[in-house]
Amino acid sequence: MRCEEIHAHLADHLAGTLAPDVAGEVAEHLLTCRACAAEADGLDETWQMLGTVPGDRPDSAALRARFDAALDGYQHGLLIESARRGRLARLRTYGLQFAAAAAVLVLGVGIGRETAPRPVTDPQLALVREELRDMRQMVTLSLLQQQSASERLKGVSFTSQIEQPGGEVTLALLDTLMHDPNVNVRLATIDALRRFAGGENVRRGMVEALARQTSPLVQIALIDYVVETNDRGAADTLRRLSSDPMLDQAVRGRATRALQQIG
Repeated sequence: MRCEEIHAHLADHLAGTLAPDVAGEVAEHLLTCRACAAEADGLDETWQMLGTVPGDRPDSAALRARFDAALDGYQHGLLIESARRGRLARLRTYGLQFAAAAAVLVLGVGIGRETAPRPVTDPQLALVREELRDMRQMVTLSLLQQQSASERLKGVSFTSQIEQPGGEVTLALLDTLMHDPNVNVRLATIDALRRFAGGENVRRGMVEALARQTSPLVQIALIDYVVETNDRGAADTLRRLSSDPMLDQAVRGRATRALQQIG
């Protein structure tokens, strides 16, 4: 099992809920890979510390307020969805009308290919697409702010469904990469940011994140990203990583190879 696959099983490994065959592969890998073993030890320490934190007494008034807010948001979402379906229904009607008009034109002229109607851009369709894109962006930004790591992972994954995402989404992903406490979320964010590799702000953000990260798995993933994008602007950061005796040996070795690859 590769390092990239191990991080997805670490939480279940610590909880003892892995299937026997997967558990054996994970355990075997942790015996041979110092980087993943260090990551597992760090998560285990955090896991144990969380177990000693006393739970807060439930605040019924606050819970009720959050429930009411969530309910209002859900009902508002239903209204938006209903309006969207209405617009789509109108679009289908316009499409049928257009098809009928085109058929009449072809029959009337009767000259074959020369009478094929030219494509028509429907402003209603463009509006629906724009509103759908905005809605997806709002959902993504909301998910990235959730306390649950699984919800934040959904937000990162949801960015792949947004056509031409705006700058707010890119900045939110960079902020998640820099500050999210969950290793899995940060690793997923690196994959999500690959589609924005052409942006100068993304390249600078990735190099800055590489200089600040402490997780060996995240450091290695960022180094691989630098190599993929051939970002020579990361050379100074890679040199510092390759010569830092406090870093994991696997990270130093990967940084050294990356310097050679980007020239």
